Amino acid sequence: MNGNDKDSVRRRGSHLTRGRKFNADELQLKLLWFLRDSPAHGYELARRFNDLSRGYYNPSPGVLYPALGQLETLGLAQVELSGKRKNYRITAAGLAYLQQHAERAQTLIDILKHAAKKMLWMSQASESEAAAAAATGWLPEFIQARKTLQAALLARGEADHNEQRRIIAILQRAASDIRQQAPTANDESSNNT
Repeated sequence: MNGNDKDSVRRRGSHLTRGRKFNADELQLKLLWFLRDSPAHGYELARRFNDLSRGYYNPSPGVLYPALGQLETLGLAQVELSGKRKNYRITAAGLAYLQQHAERAQTLIDILKHAAKKMLWMSQASESEAAAAAATGWLPEFIQARKTLQAALLARGEADHNEQRRIIAILQRAASDIRQQAPTANDESSNNT
């Protein structure tokens, strides 16, 4: 796997395209993420991708099996024959690699989960935003706030460097605030006593 490409997820963010959704290294890392829980054959792994992303991402056999073969070649997974099927199991080296790249792997999985929720929102929102909110857990105001931010950034696409720096500072503060863990209901009730 290519260690030079470790920031590709950050560069792309959560943007998923219609064509090739993930590069080979990203697919291999997600395969290891699935295999850490239990061995699986190729069809089962494809189903896990499909289930997690609600149909958004289902790697074809022509992409999936070469990726699994590469994991085996690198010693990150091993094959166990089970009847006519090949079951793939993560190796100790694969677990170590996955732990080393845990943040990147989680980001890739989060991208798939987000795509699944987005697809569910879009399919439900055509009927009613209340149904979409119930299905996804997203408030309509949350969706609107995201759209408003995207529109604001598009409108400032021709900003000079000083204005870009001002926007960067705002976005970095906002990202930091968003990443902070929100207090739980228990925390809030203990603060009120």
